[in-house]
Parts: sequence; C-alpha cells; structure tokens
Amino acid sequence: MLIAASCAFLVFNIPFDVYFLGYYFGALGGVTDLSRKIFYRVASILSYTNHSVNFFLYFASGSKFRAAFISTFLACRRRHEVANSGGRRIHTVSDVVSCHAPPQQSVVTVD
Repeated sequence: MLIAASCAFLVFNIPFDVYFLGYYFGALGGVTDLSRKIFYRVASILSYTNHSVNFFLYFASGSKFRAAFISTFLACRRRHEVANSGGRRIHTVSDVVSCHAPPQQSVVTVD
C-alpha cells in the first residue's frame, strides 16, 4: 500500500515540481506565456488529483482502512444475510433501526 501511494505521489507531483524548478532557474524563458499557463494548470490539476487517488489506493489495498470506512459511513445500510438451513437457502433482510441515536436530553430539576 505504501509503495503504491508513494508511486502515485511521484507520478502526480513531478510535473508540478518540474514547472517550479524550470520557473525558478529561468529555464522557461523560451516557452510562450500560453504554453506556460497551460502546463501550470495541468500540473496543478495532477497535483490535486494525487489526494483523491490516495483515497482509492488506500481503499483498494488497505483492509483496516476499508473496514474502518465501511463501519463509519455504511453502518446504516440494509443487511442481507443468507443462511443455510437443511440444504435450502434462507434469505433474511434486516434494517438497522437507529444508526445514529438522537442526543438524549437531560432534565435537571431544581428544588
């Protein structure tokens, strides 16, 4: 998982770094202004794309991350269970009644 995230980081951030190194050292002097702006925009988009790709990489390769995500965000889904009972399959669907319990109100009485 770490290797995939590191490779994605390099792939998506190298164009941005190349742009800034070329800009800093003046290597972009012969490039037209329009080409420089287009390259900067594409490099920026790729750099930001790295963050969203990381989510999918972690979800695909990290079992702990996937389990934590599912338990956090998909706790209110319908559960479909299949049980074997004497050679025949029994399908049961159960709904979770309350995923997020409403906050309980405290009643304070003053004597």
